[in-house]
Amino acid sequence: MCRITTLAIGVLLIPTAVAAGAAGAAADTAPNTSGALPGDETLTCEQIYAQGMAESQRDQQARSQRNDQLRKERAATGALITGAMLTGGLGGTGQAANAAAQSQADKNMAMLGAPQSNPRMDHLKELWAQKHCVKR
Repeated sequence: MCRITTLAIGVLLIPTAVAAGAAGAAADTAPNTSGALPGDETLTCEQIYAQGMAESQRDQQARSQRNDQLRKERAATGALITGAMLTGGLGGTGQAANAAAQSQADKNMAMLGAPQSNPRMDHLKELWAQKHCVKR
């Protein structure tokens, strides 16, 4: 007989079997922190450049998506604050607006303080230098 137990985390209950499975899956799919891929040493300068450009485009797309999401969140927070001001904070809107504004400020500060590194791009730059490549 299978017995399912739960693990309480704050107000969130997670079945321990699911939590253990997720932890195992996360360990199996750990990202490659070195940025190296098999066959990198055989890349030509042109291939290194092309892969670097592709990585740069992926990074730009991720930044654009993140910025769009933040823009939407700021607009929603602004609407909430405006609504709270118009109602004079009735019905808890003042507290909700304050919490939303604080959350938005915390998120913005976290993003400003933690520059994102791309290990693959760093590795490609190292290969570029090792092979003495020059842009033509």
